[in-house]
Amino acid sequence: MPNLNFGMRLLDIAEELSHKSFFISVQRGLSLSLPLIMVGALTLLVRFPPFPWLQTLLTDSFGPQLNTICDNLIAGTFGIASLVALFGFSTVLTEQYIQKHGRRRANPTITAMIVMSCFFIIVAPNDDTTLRSALSLSEGLLAALLVAAIGGSIFLKLSQYKFLQLPLKASGHDPLVGDVFAIMPAGMLTIVIFASIKAVLSSAGSENITAGLDGILSSLFAGADDNLGFAIGYVCLTQILWFFGIHGPNLLNSVQDSILIPATVSNYTAVIDGNEPLFTFSSQFFDFFVRMGGSGSTLSLILVLLFVSKFTNSRRFALIAFFPALCNVNEPLLFGIPLVLNPLYAIPFIVTPIVQTLIGYIAIVFEWMPKTSYNTQWTTPALISGYVATGSVSGSIVQFASLVVGMAIYLPFVRLSERIALQRSKNVLSSLLDIAESHENGQPSHQYLNLRGEEGRIAIALANDLEVALADRDELYLEYQPQVNILTERVFGAEALLRWNHKQYGRIAPPITVTLAEDIGLIDEMGLKILEIACRQRVAWQGQVPDDFIISVNVSPKQLITPNFDRKVVEILIKTGLSPRLLELEITETTVLLPEVHAIGALNKLHDIGVKIALDDFGMGHTSLHYLRVLPFDTVKIDKSLTQDSHDNINDHIVKSIVDLGQTLNFKLVIEGVETQEQLDRFASIGCDQYQGYLFSRPLPVTSIIPFIFRTMPALLQSFLTKGSYEIDLQKDIPAYATPNDGFQ
Repeated sequence: MPNLNFGMRLLDIAEELSHKSFFISVQRGLSLSLPLIMVGALTLLVRFPPFPWLQTLLTDSFGPQLNTICDNLIAGTFGIASLVALFGFSTVLTEQYIQKHGRRRANPTITAMIVMSCFFIIVAPNDDTTLRSALSLSEGLLAALLVAAIGGSIFLKLSQYKFLQLPLKASGHDPLVGDVFAIMPAGMLTIVIFASIKAVLSSAGSENITAGLDGILSSLFAGADDNLGFAIGYVCLTQILWFFGIHGPNLLNSVQDSILIPATVSNYTAVIDGNEPLFTFSSQFFDFFVRMGGSGSTLSLILVLLFVSKFTNSRRFALIAFFPALCNVNEPLLFGIPLVLNPLYAIPFIVTPIVQTLIGYIAIVFEWMPKTSYNTQWTTPALISGYVATGSVSGSIVQFASLVVGMAIYLPFVRLSERIALQRSKNVLSSLLDIAESHENGQPSHQYLNLRGEEGRIAIALANDLEVALADRDELYLEYQPQVNILTERVFGAEALLRWNHKQYGRIAPPITVTLAEDIGLIDEMGLKILEIACRQRVAWQGQVPDDFIISVNVSPKQLITPNFDRKVVEILIKTGLSPRLLELEITETTVLLPEVHAIGALNKLHDIGVKIALDDFGMGHTSLHYLRVLPFDTVKIDKSLTQDSHDNINDHIVKSIVDLGQTLNFKLVIEGVETQEQLDRFASIGCDQYQGYLFSRPLPVTSIIPFIFRTMPALLQSFLTKGSYEIDLQKDIPAYATPNDGFQ
């Protein structure tokens, strides 16, 4: 039990760290370099193909210049990856800072440029070779992340101080120029600080930190024997280094040159001479039995994502990363998830290779598998490489077993990562819902797409998914909430309500969906699709519901102001064969229509042919009663804010006045949001007969509407049963949540 509690505590710590701005910035900053990493990874496979015959084919087809082209591509991708990661990290760090502190002067681009200057000061080389190493993925990543973290934090902190800000009025200047001048002293001071740090390092003789670290770490393995202790120590150290952004095998290159490669050559020579290979641990052992899919044995992680992940995007990304990883190139995965400095994956990233080292060692000791002793290219795919390197099928079997064990180690951490991601997404979706439901005047036309930080990122992703969902019947669909009359005990209509069942995030709140559609210019297309689905469904119900059963559909403000809105509605009515008198269009009181003369004209034209018009959410207070005089309303729906109990029964008095007004202006009144019997009794006592709310029914799937109507209207049910025109099992067909709470008794 103590071990279990300790493990749970580690997971809690990992979860807590994953919410920190630093780790979020690392993950997103590294992900920004993914296009370069993908090109570099694929180019690496062309430069070092896994099979000799493939290398011959490529050389014969494209000539020796192919290698030159590949080397240039690798230099332009992996060769500058540290610089790209630095830029991405500092940009995201600033966005996180703005989101948390609301600092107006913080600018991601300015921060990135300041940090880039600090980076070049620190790595200022004595020769071009040192500079190339500092910019490369294999040697410069840790320094880039450290400089970005320290330099970015110092700069953002200094930019807060008023005495370090130059006053410059915006008048007559570009706002960006004002931002630059305001924080210029903070930027200059940050650069000077790093110049001082460089001077201290130079005086201490530590200009090339990476080279010094290589010598110190490699000395730990001086005189090491071919034993399990050496192997586990080497694997553990290389994985820890990679986790912090240092290419472990490259940094410990002296261990490779002095111990592992000689062991490989010795085994290879022994087999040629007909002798038994001597060394258990060689460079091939680690390449093919410990680093399957690259450092961290990330091929196991990819397989977990492919077969177990609940996230569609994760599975797609794993599929993209699968081919490079199969050939032991895992940079796309390291940067795409990413794994570098990701606390959620620290444990499996280090533990999996250690366990696989034990599996390979045990297999050799018990003679289940020969030692690696055949020349094999490091990019040879897993399972094939096991056979080629050992000359036995048992090598492939051991690889397969190691992959399965690796999957078992990674699995709980993948689930933890997805659980945290879902919780983050729920928090962001809640924030997006608050934005969508805010009714402030003068909001920007693109409410979501211009947002910063997590909200903006999720909004853009959802906007892209919405475009796809519009063509998917399974994701976008309608539910229907019945509208009832307690006086006649009739269900007189139903409101069609949009639902989006996102494959990753589950149900998306309708206000978010509508706002996204408006932002990306698809609100008209989506609104017409909803209208057509609702009209077709009402036609499909013909003969199963009362002849005057009304289907109500919400119309967004932007739909109403599109040209020829009335003509588009008429076309749908003709296309579906629905009578205009059975359709009701609902517009919200928050819609500012009065300046839009052609929108009012469109509603009047539709009303003239029989389409009913309803004013939704009446009582929110954003428009005047002038609406009721100008627009042809048949129905006014009282907002649920007025159904709540209020001091001195003010809400009841307001509703009573609207009831009286309805009798004068000849519109019917529907009370929305009725959830309790007490609310029903209150409004029934002041003359309200028509309702919509959870007391009677939640929104229902299309298959449950007819059963609900029959349950609510016994006389209608008896009529249909007598005619034998409809068969229904009330207990079977009506879900528990759809049963009314005796509101008619």
